[in-house]
Amino acid sequence: MKPFHSQRCTISRIPFCKIYEFSKMIPNDQRVVFFFHILNHVESQLYIHDLKDFTTRHEKVARRSTATKPSAPKIGNPTPLGLSAFAMSTFIASLYGLGVLGIGVPNILVGVSFFTGGVTQFASGMWEYKVGNTFGGTGFSAFGGFWASLGAIYTPGFGIQEAFGIIPVAPNATINDYGFCVNNCDRYLSSGALYAATNYDLFTQYHNALAVYNGAWLIFTFIFTLACIRTNAGVLGAFVSLTVAFLADVIYHLTPTNTVFLKIGGVAELATSLIVFYCLAATLLTPDLSPISLPLYDLSKKY
Repeated sequence: MKPFHSQRCTISRIPFCKIYEFSKMIPNDQRVVFFFHILNHVESQLYIHDLKDFTTRHEKVARRSTATKPSAPKIGNPTPLGLSAFAMSTFIASLYGLGVLGIGVPNILVGVSFFTGGVTQFASGMWEYKVGNTFGGTGFSAFGGFWASLGAIYTPGFGIQEAFGIIPVAPNATINDYGFCVNNCDRYLSSGALYAATNYDLFTQYHNALAVYNGAWLIFTFIFTLACIRTNAGVLGAFVSLTVAFLADVIYHLTPTNTVFLKIGGVAELATSLIVFYCLAATLLTPDLSPISLPLYDLSKKY
């Protein structure tokens, strides 16, 4: 008779009744060892079968979850949109403040404030949040609100200026350098009307209110200036010049008879818009779109 271990490979295929008959042929001193090997072999086969079944089911579930998982949609970079809206709005507002080409009627600025500076910039801020950029999302969204509120101040339908005695007057009315009407100051409702102050006390309150308004944005902009020290020279330069612009506007509205600070604010706003235009160009002029590239001078390693 062959040794028992040579038949272990086939023992699991033999019915248990045959195993019992087969055990009678084994000497008594080896029968215990025989049954021990039978039980050990059956147990190992059951474990392998269960393991294979578990592995197969796990792989099927994994394949099913991988196949049904939708891919995330690709989101573009919203920063150029926000930069363009901010640059164009600031550029136009700065030229109004400097009195370039004698433009005094703010109607064009109102439309730009609501839609370019307001809606467009706010939307780009929301998309910045979507891509995980908290700095850009907060900045663009907040300044979108700033431009919308500025447009509301100059919109007659909101009644903000009229509440402070600033009313439409005839084009031939005499208005001094401080925006106060001194002659022919009756209300004029036809086209071409100019807005001028007609009450000195309300005129002072109006400028004080604008000083508070610009002061709040001065604090906000200064915080952002501190927050962007480690970004790049373009962003830092834009916020520094914008901080100077808000500071000049605050001083001007506290002393409206001193128009020097109005001009300083206009120049600072113009510098801000030009810097932001540069940042926009540097962001869009990528190697896959243009052979021209502009540096932004990373400051993260210097501070």
